[in-house]
Amino acid sequence: MLRNKINRDKMDIKKLLIVAYVCTVSCACSSKKAPLVTPTPPVVSSLLYSWDFEGNDPLKNLILEDDSPLKNAVTVVADPLNAANKVMKTVLLKGLDRAEVSLSASDLKTILYFYADAAKGFRDKGNAMADATSLGNEIWVSIKILKPQEQNTNSIKPCIFQFGPVSNPSFNPPVSSLGFCQLRMRNGTTPTGDDWNWRVFGANVYTPATLVVDNNFTKPNYGKWEKFVFHCKYSTATDGVIEVWKDGVKHINLSGINAVAFNRFRIKWGIYLGIGSAAGSDLTCYFDNMKIAGSNSSYDAISRD
Repeated sequence: MLRNKINRDKMDIKKLLIVAYVCTVSCACSSKKAPLVTPTPPVVSSLLYSWDFEGNDPLKNLILEDDSPLKNAVTVVADPLNAANKVMKTVLLKGLDRAEVSLSASDLKTILYFYADAAKGFRDKGNAMADATSLGNEIWVSIKILKPQEQNTNSIKPCIFQFGPVSNPSFNPPVSSLGFCQLRMRNGTTPTGDDWNWRVFGANVYTPATLVVDNNFTKPNYGKWEKFVFHCKYSTATDGVIEVWKDGVKHINLSGINAVAFNRFRIKWGIYLGIGSAAGSDLTCYFDNMKIAGSNSSYDAISRD
């Protein structure tokens, strides 16, 4: 019996030693500092406007410029590549010259403008008319464009996206206008096919002669979504900027004076030909994920899907 008691005592001692060891290890582990985790800062949206063309009011805040007989040149349809997604479709009928949209105020009557050198609430040259909806002079824009195929435009380059028209610098409301910067498609059944073309109109009362650009900068990817990013700082000083990216590659990089005092522009997209021009066949283009941001944005911010 004495031997049994000794054995039990030994076992108890072993148990105590094991418990003590576990406690020591546990304490040692708990005394180590946990790694610091840096919290992810919240993403602050800098968007002024955006359209994904979903929901009950997919064309909210947009003014339609549509010269088709049935006024159905701009519609919301299923994405040709993803039936679950809704996109904006524009069809410019043969012989016509415009099927596009531009940004307006909530009452769908007041066009929203960006002004040279001006902050929000800019007044016109005669200080006679306040423009409370003025959006300043620097913007970032991102948009996806799908061109299904090469199409005949009678060798005319239709505008697909533009900053413009630019208003007469002496009057508000404007009495005349002219396109400013345009993303155009040089199409027309040519041997080499189409080109994306960047056109800046200069040498007139609206913009300096140094701005003139007519640049075919890359080929389109027919039947695929192409993503464009535009950055424009509209200025009468040397800090003016015009930049254009396609699918992550910068193709246009202009800097310097790019405005005349009191000029203003609006954003338009769709399919547009100059007055007096006409498409050689029906032209179709699709648009999605249109976003507009102000000066506090950046390429990375506006590019996020």
